[in-house]
Order: sequence, then structure tokens, then C-alpha cells
Amino acid sequence: MKRTLYWLNKDLRINDNAALNLASKSEHLLCVYVVDKQCFEGNNFQSKPLGDIRWEFLQGCLDDFNESLLKLGQELYIVYGDTLSTLTRLCENYQITDVITTKLPGTYENRLITQLNERLPELTINQVDQFTLFTKNALPFELDELPVSYSKFRKKMAEVSISKPVPSVQSLPSMFDTLPAPTRFKPEWLPSVSAIKAKQGFEFEGGEEQGLKHLRQYFSSNSPAEYKQVRNNLDGWENSSKLSPWLNSGCISVRQVMNYLTDFEQQQGKNSSTECLYLELLWREYYQWVHYKVGAKTYQFKGLAKNPPLTTFYPERFNKWCLGNTPYPLVNAFMHELRQTGYLSNRGRQIVASCLVNELSVDWRYGAAWFEEQLIDYDAAVNWGNWQYIAGVGVDPRGGRHFNIEKQTKLYDPNGDYQAKWIDQSQQSTQPLDSVDASDWPVLQ
Repeated sequence: MKRTLYWLNKDLRINDNAALNLASKSEHLLCVYVVDKQCFEGNNFQSKPLGDIRWEFLQGCLDDFNESLLKLGQELYIVYGDTLSTLTRLCENYQITDVITTKLPGTYENRLITQLNERLPELTINQVDQFTLFTKNALPFELDELPVSYSKFRKKMAEVSISKPVPSVQSLPSMFDTLPAPTRFKPEWLPSVSAIKAKQGFEFEGGEEQGLKHLRQYFSSNSPAEYKQVRNNLDGWENSSKLSPWLNSGCISVRQVMNYLTDFEQQQGKNSSTECLYLELLWREYYQWVHYKVGAKTYQFKGLAKNPPLTTFYPERFNKWCLGNTPYPLVNAFMHELRQTGYLSNRGRQIVASCLVNELSVDWRYGAAWFEEQLIDYDAAVNWGNWQYIAGVGVDPRGGRHFNIEKQTKLYDPNGDYQAKWIDQSQQSTQPLDSVDASDWPVLQ
């Protein structure tokens, strides 16, 4: 008799969920999501893995998924605490025979799987390959032979077919009779107050229902056919697909997005904008497989390069960058939007990353960790891969990117409209970047 624990992570949806389909074949099923204390604790880069706005969005995802499970006779069992000890205890207490989870490239998630298997060697662990557009078996090369550049990867994948979304489950097995009621209390280490809603900017509501609603709305408009023309705009709901918050949290799948895009091209015609959308999905795909291949190098200072970048850590500069208090008004506006809304345009992300690495000479990992805390659409492979790309220690064969902030301002905010929206001029500091000059340091006698 199969007694299954389904450990949910980046797959909070009923539709196109092969892991849930597999779990539905069990005799008894326990659907578990662990809210880990470590996510709310500071790390070595002066940030924490899960910020207040991201946490609020995630709660919406969890609530929505639980509502869907209730309609199928199940319930989401949310546990607050350490992930490994929680999974171990549940498996032991309820004689779990099988653990099902979605396969992810993250080193943390894979280390947990290894540790759980070591603690409970008789446990059958099924990792379902569904976070990426292509499965590992569909790749036309071994993972060790992953192309060293995106352009080569794109050419290799040109003829590989993409699987259709799998049907949604219609029923689920019952939970265990002796299972205690899901925990309703909130531990003291959780954020005590809701994230402050920004008076401006975009507001995203978590959950599969909202994700599917936005997916349908986007592809029922003409926006996909105009994507290329507006994707570098700094502001505006239509300047990008805005699918990433639901996609990267697993409320919708990349296969669903690709399916809608294919249908749009068949009905409305294919053009450079729809092609550009696909190439962006392929960039996301490439970063996932790079993460699978290089593992912990994703988070190391020298990344994939032979030598580390010529940067260090300046606490004051990093703090001013985070708070939007640098000598660069456009960068400050971007950082205000990010901190207040949990979202930032693609162009904005590139500019502020380039500023931290090139103008401020700060270790790129601190910026990547700050994005991890703030972005509601955070994805480990994409975020850290893009930061490596800017810092010149990633997959970019040209060795990094340096954006001229003055030129970017003239191109994308010539009238200062975006800056005026996000910067309170009365609070904007005119202090120099560094409060202490090298000549002010005491000399040892």
C-alpha cells in the first residue's frame, strides 16, 4: 500500500502538474508545504531569502492551492519549521513509503533530498521533471555537454519538440485518519505585519487562479504581437508579459505559457515579437540547465570564470544602493520601485546590477541576494545567472555588461517621468557616495 507524501515547492497548481497526477495514484496522500525558518533569517550577504512582499505573495499562492485541494477532498498541510526535520518526522510518524516532489535545480533542495534519503534509505523518492520546458531526457546532449553559450543552446534546441501540458487531476486519495489538523498559529519568527502596499506601481495577487486569469488575458490581447517594441520600457503594465511572478512560483507552468504562445501564433500569426517571447522563455530554460550543471558555482564569487571580478564589499555603498540613495537618480528610482513593490522591469534590473558592480565596485553576490529577498518573481537560476552575466563571471562570452547610466537615462527616461514617479525630491540625498575618504583613515604609528 502506497502511503505518499507530496512535498510541494515550486508547483502550487492543479493544472499541468505531473507530480500531483502521480500522487493521485496512491492509497493515502499527505500534501505538505514547509515554511522554513531559515528563509526569514539573515544570510552572509546582509539579506534574507524571503522578504515581506515575497512572503505575502506566497501566502496567496498557498491559500489558493489549498482551496483547490479542498475541492478534491484534500488539504494542504502547512508546517512551520526546519524542512529536513519536518519531512523526516512526518515520514516516520505516518509510515510514508513514497515521497513525490518536483525536481528543481537548486542546490538547497537537492541537498535536502539527499539528506532525507540518507536518513530514510527505504523511502522511495520520486523527483518529477516539470519545472523546465524540456525534460532532461529530451535534451539532445548530456548535461555535462551543455553548450557554453545561450546562442549555441538555442540552436541545439531548435528541433526539440515541447510536451503539451498534462491533464489536471479530477480526484485525490484521502489524507491519513490520524493526522492532526494543520497548524493555524503563526510562529514568532514570521513577519508580524503585512507588507506595506505601494501607493503606485503594480500589485500582484498570488495563486493559480490569478495566474491563469492573467495568462488568458495577456494572450487574448494583442500584447504578444507588440512585445519586442515595448519590452525595454521602464514602466507600464503592457511593457512585458508580467507572467513571471506566477511562473516562478509554480502557479502556472512554462509549458502552459508555451502552449498559449503557440496557439496565439497559429491564430494571429508569428512575428518578431512572439519569437522574442519564446527566446525569453528559452533564456529561462538555459539558466535552469546551467544551474543543474554547475551547482554551487552559481553562488560563488568567481562564478564560472577562472578569476574573480575586481570588486569587494563596501557596506556604505551597498546600503545606499539598496535604499536608493546613490548619486544616480535613475538607479535610485529603480531601487525605490523594487523595495516598495517587489517588482522591477528587465531593463531596470540590468541597469541597477551594472551600477552596483561597475560604478560602486561591490561584490555582485550582495546584489543577487538583495534581489532574492525583494523580487516576488525570484527564481534562483535566473536571478543568480543574470547577476553572473552582468558581473562577467557567468555564461556571457564577452565578459560582463556595463550600462552607461547617463545614456540609459536619455534613452529610456528622457523627460524624467519615471524618476519623478518614484523619487521624493525632498528626501533625495545630495551626500557623496562615500562619507569617509581614504585620506581620512588613521595612520598607524
